[in-house]
Amino acid sequence: MRWYPLLFVMLAACASTWQRQQSRLADDEADGQYAQAMADARWLIDNALYEAPTADRLPAAEASRYLHLAKLAVRAGDTRAAVDALRQALTVDPQQGAAVRAEIAHLPLPPAQLDRLKREFAWNSAALAPGDDADLGPDEGSRCWSYRVREVQIRHRRTLRTADGLQRQVTYDARPWRFDADSGRWQAEGPWVTDVGMEIELADGPERPRYRAVTAANHGFLSDDRVPPCHRTAWQGPYDASGTVFVAERLPAAEAEVTP
Repeated sequence: MRWYPLLFVMLAACASTWQRQQSRLADDEADGQYAQAMADARWLIDNALYEAPTADRLPAAEASRYLHLAKLAVRAGDTRAAVDALRQALTVDPQQGAAVRAEIAHLPLPPAQLDRLKREFAWNSAALAPGDDADLGPDEGSRCWSYRVREVQIRHRRTLRTADGLQRQVTYDARPWRFDADSGRWQAEGPWVTDVGMEIELADGPERPRYRAVTAANHGFLSDDRVPPCHRTAWQGPYDASGTVFVAERLPAAEAEVTP
């Protein structure tokens, strides 16, 4: 019997940091400490790249962690954090669209706000995973509104050594365009602006949505906001978990007149 305490100490020492954090999360959730459990869940999300076993680094596993975080946030009374976590889950693994929408449907929100979120997530699911069977609603796909985008050309690509490691940088030129929903026409709203912006990303760090979007938009177009359903199929994205930032090779709505 005298060896049992020593055995427990040896087993605990063999457990990985990842396993210990998973156990801490399970304990805090079982005790109803949902705010602390959210912090535990965020640690697992933030450290998966370096601490998780290979299987737990796959997109489906990452999305599962965000779904779990969303459930904890609801129990903690933080619906904003729950919605943000669900946006992240859909972004990292679009195949989880049905699971994400199921969680959205159970959020304790006013009917109007819940309906808006359902429409947003249905469209994001359809954009990210074309085979998704999200219900877009009657005539939803024909809705249009006026919006602005930018034509993008990358000027410089650099890789710099910083205190945080290798950092990728891109600077780019841009020209503004506006779609007018009433006339169905695109029109350039100004000249090209040189070095209008810069985006960065660590070479061995997590992907930065805007860096990825700007590099994908080179010699194409970038929308920083949401895009209307009538043009949604022409845009790739969303790149950001908020449901914004889209990229297109050319301006959508070929039937519309484009005024240079």
